[in-house]
Amino acid sequence: MRLFLSSLLALVAVAFLVPTAAVAGTDYDCADFADQAEAQEYLLPGDPYRLDGDDDGIACEDLPCPCSYGEGSGGGTGDGGGEPAKPPPYHLSKAAARRAAREVARDFVLRNPKVTNLHLGACRRFGERRVDCRGAARGHTRGERTTCRLRVAVRAVDRQPVARLAATRCTTRR
Repeated sequence: MRLFLSSLLALVAVAFLVPTAAVAGTDYDCADFADQAEAQEYLLPGDPYRLDGDDDGIACEDLPCPCSYGEGSGGGTGDGGGEPAKPPPYHLSKAAARRAAREVARDFVLRNPKVTNLHLGACRRFGERRVDCRGAARGHTRGERTTCRLRVAVRAVDRQPVARLAATRCTTRR
C-alpha cells in the first residue's frame, strides 16, 4: 500500500511540474499564428515553443501585424516626435504559397488539352519570401498518356504571394 501511495504522490508531483503543452504534445511554430500579436500570447517564460529566436521578448517578429509592439506599445514620450514602428518583414507561409501555386498549376491544366488532372506535391522553402512547389499533371487522349512535371516558384511581392510556372517537362507516350 505504501508503494502505491508513494507512486501516486510522485505521479501527481510530476503532473504539476511538467508543462501542459509537453503532456499534450502540442508544439507551436510561428506558422501556426495569423499575426504577431497572436503569437506573443503564446510566448511563455523560458520560451518552451521557441517563438523568440533572438531572445528580445518579441515572438515571431516576421509575422504581419497587428503587433504587440510598435505604435502605442510603450517607449514613446507621446509628443509625436518618434517614427512609427515599421512592420516586421513578411514571412511567406507554405500554406499561402501552396494556394497560389495551385492556381497557377490549374491554369496550366486548363490551357493544355492533353492533361486533365493535377496533383500538387511537396512545397519547399528557399527563404523567408520564397517557396517552390512541385506537381504533376496527367491525362489520357486517344491512346496517348501525357505526364507533365511542374515547378511553381512563389515569391512574396508587396506582402502578397505571387506564383509563376518556373519549369515544365511533358512527355507523351502511346
